Amino acid sequence: MISFIVPAFNEEGNILKTVEAILAATTEARLADCEIVVIDDGSSDGTFREIEMAVAAHREVRPLKNPGNLGLGASIRAGIAMASGASFMVVPGDNDVPPALIAFMLRFRDEADVILTAPLNKEQRTVGRNVISMLYQMAYMIVFDVYVSYLNGPGIWPTAAAREAALRSRRFSIIAELNVKLLRMGCTFAEVPGYFQAGPKVRRTVTLRNLSEVIVSFVRLAIDVRIRNRPRFAKRPTRKQIDFVSRLS
Repeated sequence: MISFIVPAFNEEGNILKTVEAILAATTEARLADCEIVVIDDGSSDGTFREIEMAVAAHREVRPLKNPGNLGLGASIRAGIAMASGASFMVVPGDNDVPPALIAFMLRFRDEADVILTAPLNKEQRTVGRNVISMLYQMAYMIVFDVYVSYLNGPGIWPTAAAREAALRSRRFSIIAELNVKLLRMGCTFAEVPGYFQAGPKVRRTVTLRNLSEVIVSFVRLAIDVRIRNRPRFAKRPTRKQIDFVSRLS
């Protein structure tokens, strides 16, 4: 069984769509069993009412409500603690991950401990966001010796190992922290290509608050992985190559 962790903050109108997208993807991937842990991170709108509607409509949904707006990191950590599946995916509550990408990842879920995504349609982002993303990837590659296409994208991760990783990031950096720690703990990884959601939505991801969180999280992670707990995170990541030609023919 795979657990889907769905963090949501003020996502009224999107929760049911997200749940239905996940279920459509599991059907396409012929996944026999799953659970969907939906976390309301202190929303001020009708998000939790919609979560309750999803619970009533789909037996797979398990609700969780934070006592306040604790941040994406806290929500994901709570979801990992609650997850029953041997592995898990994080799907944002804004229905931002295409069902086709979820299904494609699930198809190759047994190829490695960690399944990561390699975005193909980078032209959907502005030049500025692509430059920032490349600099971000380079910093992590140099400091942590992690060579992956995209550190912050959707993935499939082993639940038990994630619990052992002692995740600390409060906001958006938690996915990068999760990937770095698991790969440096010796988890194997494979990457699958995919098209990320494209549309009219405009995100203000480059803000002073987010930039500050990214820098603080990076420094904290560097100290944790390279100094404080160096023996624990001393292994080099091992890539598993997928023969897509033979697998998809």
